[in-house]
Amino acid sequence: MKYTLSLLLLVLYLTACTRPSNDMPAHIWDNPALYDTVSLSDEQLQQGLQQAMANNDSFHISLISFYQGRKFHQDYFLLRAQECYEKARQYLPVQATSRLRIELDIAQADLCRFNHFTGQETRLLDNALNLAIHERDSAMLVRIGFIRSRRYKSKKEFPQALAELHNSHRYATAIAPEQQADLQAEMAVIHLYMEQPDSALLHIRQAIATQAGKQAYYRTLCKGIRFHLARNDSALYYFRTIAEMFPLARKTDAYRFMSETLYHRGQLSTALDFLREHVRYRDSLDADKKAELLDKVHAIREYRKQQQQLEENERQLTRRMLQVYRLAALTGIIIILWLAYYIYTRRRQALLNRDLMQAQLSKQEMEIRYLREQEAKEQLENAQLVQKLEYFKQLNEITIPLLMRSRNQAGALHLTGEDWQTLRNNTDACFDRFTQRLKASYPQLNEEEINFCCLVKMELPLAILAEIYHIAKGSISRKKMRLKEKIGITSSSFDEFVAGF
Repeated sequence: MKYTLSLLLLVLYLTACTRPSNDMPAHIWDNPALYDTVSLSDEQLQQGLQQAMANNDSFHISLISFYQGRKFHQDYFLLRAQECYEKARQYLPVQATSRLRIELDIAQADLCRFNHFTGQETRLLDNALNLAIHERDSAMLVRIGFIRSRRYKSKKEFPQALAELHNSHRYATAIAPEQQADLQAEMAVIHLYMEQPDSALLHIRQAIATQAGKQAYYRTLCKGIRFHLARNDSALYYFRTIAEMFPLARKTDAYRFMSETLYHRGQLSTALDFLREHVRYRDSLDADKKAELLDKVHAIREYRKQQQQLEENERQLTRRMLQVYRLAALTGIIIILWLAYYIYTRRRQALLNRDLMQAQLSKQEMEIRYLREQEAKEQLENAQLVQKLEYFKQLNEITIPLLMRSRNQAGALHLTGEDWQTLRNNTDACFDRFTQRLKASYPQLNEEEINFCCLVKMELPLAILAEIYHIAKGSISRKKMRLKEKIGITSSSFDEFVAGF
């Protein structure tokens, strides 16, 4: 009946206002990407801090101190977390990005909320909001608005909480779909607190439409609101379903308040069932707290060991620095001696360089004379080569008339064996035993093919070749192609090969 909505609101209020426990990851708005690095071990963070201090890197000292504080904060070592946050703020450079300043303000505001320092918490959140506005950081504006909304909600100032969420919704396009869904779901819950189920149903449907985030929770809450609007007792079932989605501490408080509410409404048997559930979860919670307490005791002991280790490291560092100073003094003496030796060596080297330069000048003069002799020799060889080429041209001029005299009365060329031998002799004389080298390199060629190669070597026109062999010019080209395949020429034409052989 009517009490189903109040029961549902009660569990939602408990799950939303209770601080997150270690049984479940923190709220999506308290776990930005900046905190991914806190998965590093304490030893790794300490090593990074020591290296940053050795390099006098104030920004990384501030950043690592913030990570250490966040780690202590998550483990509820609040005093140590505050010390780390103060150290991070102390070393933060003036020119550093505003994102880390905002994160520090939010983290310290969370500590103030835990210690009930309301005024300081408000000041820190306002400072973070002003920095985010100045930097136009939409994601941080949404996150800070969400935090301020939960602050108002914990004080049951629901209109102000809803106003903060509406302000955050203006920047919703800059956040991930999961965060958009979470924002809509939170608006739905606040509408339920304000006894506006129709508006709550509208917002929870918008959260479901994103297809992101905790869809099982959104759909369950949507069904509970629908059953409430229909005045159906099944809303109690969805209360249990929603309660099971949250950590043990929240679940324990929810069942206790549900039992008290049902008791005051006269539902004694149902209240007793919820009370039994509360006792069962409380026993489990007590066992977990004992285990957590032992872990913290061990952590404190480990912290003390680390402090002792740090002190020992500082003593070792002092001894090492003394050794470094001694080594630096010894190095200075060695450098002075080395400089004296260097000056002496440079003077000797200058004398040697002068003698060497004179020797090099003499050598260069000899090389110049040698190059001139080589140049004269090359000029002589070039003149001999030109003379030889002229001789080759004269031989070709002799050979071509010889071929022309072999024409018969009909005008056709008929070379006799003696003519072919003369042609071969002229080719060998002009081109350094061409036929002998060709036969030795390609023994598969017959005499007629070698004679053909001689004609090509003498660069006779294609018309004369066709006239000598009494075939068409195209047949001469095909003959060249057959010889090219027989010899195995692949990288050039047959004429180029014969000309360069």
